[in-house]
Amino acid sequence: MRHPGSFALKSIGLIGLAVVIGAQSPPTPKQPAARQCNPLSDTDPNSPNKQDPILTLIDASTKTAILTSGMPCAEVQTDQGPAPTGVQNRQRGFDFYSWRSFIALNAPATNPKDIESGQPDTKTVWEDGNNFIPLLNVMLPGGAKPEWDPGKRAVPAACLSLHALHPERMVVKMIEESFNQPFRTGPLIDQRNNYAIFDILMNKTMFDYIADHKLYSQAGQSSPENASLRIDFPAADNVADKIGAVMLKVSWKILTPEDDMSKFHHVDALVAMPAAAEGQSDAPCLERTLGLVGIHIVHKTASRPQWIWTSFEHNDNVPEQQEVDASKADPPKKLNASYNFYDPSCSADKCPVNGTPPRPWDPEPADQLQFRRTADGKMLFNSQITRVVPLSEANKLMNGQFQALLDKTVWKNYMLIGTQWPSAFPCTADKAVKGTEPDPRTDFDKQPDMNCGPAPFFMANSTLETFSQGTIPQASSSCMACHGNATSYLRPKKPNDIYFSQSDFTFMLEKAR
Repeated sequence: MRHPGSFALKSIGLIGLAVVIGAQSPPTPKQPAARQCNPLSDTDPNSPNKQDPILTLIDASTKTAILTSGMPCAEVQTDQGPAPTGVQNRQRGFDFYSWRSFIALNAPATNPKDIESGQPDTKTVWEDGNNFIPLLNVMLPGGAKPEWDPGKRAVPAACLSLHALHPERMVVKMIEESFNQPFRTGPLIDQRNNYAIFDILMNKTMFDYIADHKLYSQAGQSSPENASLRIDFPAADNVADKIGAVMLKVSWKILTPEDDMSKFHHVDALVAMPAAAEGQSDAPCLERTLGLVGIHIVHKTASRPQWIWTSFEHNDNVPEQQEVDASKADPPKKLNASYNFYDPSCSADKCPVNGTPPRPWDPEPADQLQFRRTADGKMLFNSQITRVVPLSEANKLMNGQFQALLDKTVWKNYMLIGTQWPSAFPCTADKAVKGTEPDPRTDFDKQPDMNCGPAPFFMANSTLETFSQGTIPQASSSCMACHGNATSYLRPKKPNDIYFSQSDFTFMLEKAR
């Protein structure tokens, strides 16, 4: 009899795809079966009822399969499984897929099949310029054509001399998107009085589509040659063994001597501060060590053209609001001694929860990435953030299982916040086709729900959607509902032509210059 947590001797086999050979004379030479791309699923393929969760049957071969399989091309999920409902079983499958994506992207860039070989400061797959490019290096001033070659990417003038000395360091330019939350809702200030820093990146699949269609400039997007274009980024395909378009958004905390660096994946960075006034060249370039505190992974797949939306955070970012409430009602239920963005010792009247800082919000060059202080040098504001929507018990269980698998790495200190996916399957089949004309069923003509029933509907990362957490329709954070409103500079051939969703769920195209 199997019991949760038992170590059954199981192995994961790759699923072959049969190739149908037509009856011809003479017979066509048999072609090799297409290799499915990482079809590791969340149920035990050797179980007669296929309902045993793999993570309760961990042995050496299963662990190896999970930690070394690389980026999954697409999700493998089913409504069958250990959960009481089909939606919950599918959610578990998508969460399993999210953890595998997290492992693949955060493995060492030089050894992507062995995440356990990395150290807290080891460059990851997604930090390697050969794999991902920051948005700022794509949407260039004047709408210039971007270069994929990492050696040709622009470095802010303020950081040129330091970059020459330390070419291996990550470079961050402090524009508004680097310090302000979505829709300009405010900056996030940690408990050391430092700004949290944000960055957006894309993989080469997404970059090539933007470059090929000249979507990197407003002029290119609105050109007559793009008047018939229906933006449709390439999707992942298991059968074709193909990774689709992937976009990332990450959040960083500036690490200080008071922080335990061994608990954070961290990088040495050069941060180009904004000038004190437009047109001035007095912006300093600061050398800082940044610790990863949040990451969105968004991947487009053939069966999920509305993308799969994954969100992770550092374990020590914030407490859940229900944990704060429980600690007040029952003092033995104590909170952690400290958090990155919450002070357990500060009362609600002195530190209002989930409030935005006082304006002005822009970082001042003289303050060097610290929020401004009072006239006598005291800290004026630290963000007091709690998680409004708690993690589900199923989510917490899976986090614990994967954190145990990653126990020898820094990644044990990170947790999956959730995975949002389009649950209306007939709707997800309505996607664009190649060519100049879209399929008549596509979301470009606005189906009743072009987002195809996001599940779960609300999802927020405490570091990336800090001030839009909650469950208020049209106000609280929902990845797909929000990104479904993204637009671009494309223009139809005729003024009365109607088409919407001309961005394929990304705000990146709005950043063209």
